[in-house]
Amino acid sequence: MRARYSAFVCEAHAVLIATWDPATRPRAEALASGATRWLKLTVHDSTQQDENGTVTFSADFIDAGGFQRLTETSRFRFAADADQWFYVDGDAQWQRLDIGRNAACPCGSGLKAKRCCARG
Repeated sequence: MRARYSAFVCEAHAVLIATWDPATRPRAEALASGATRWLKLTVHDSTQQDENGTVTFSADFIDAGGFQRLTETSRFRFAADADQWFYVDGDAQWQRLDIGRNAACPCGSGLKAKRCCARG
């Protein structure tokens, strides 16, 4: 999960495609937004049973709509022939974060939002 998050942050679309289950994989063009700045990943839980696994996480980001949080329980499948886990899909919830300019920045820097990610 952390590697996929890093791939989103770095816009490493080839990594995302390579770790996405072929049955649910989007076209690479669908991943190129460029307007999202990922701020923080928090992994809350993970489970594994045989070749199936889940990861529950939240990821804070900022885009044209302001500060937001994605909370998802992602489903993964282990392919023994590839010796690799593949992202299948997830149950996502999106939440707009009401962060005032004087509030702590959600990225965890310890700075006020106006001096950090909301600067601009």
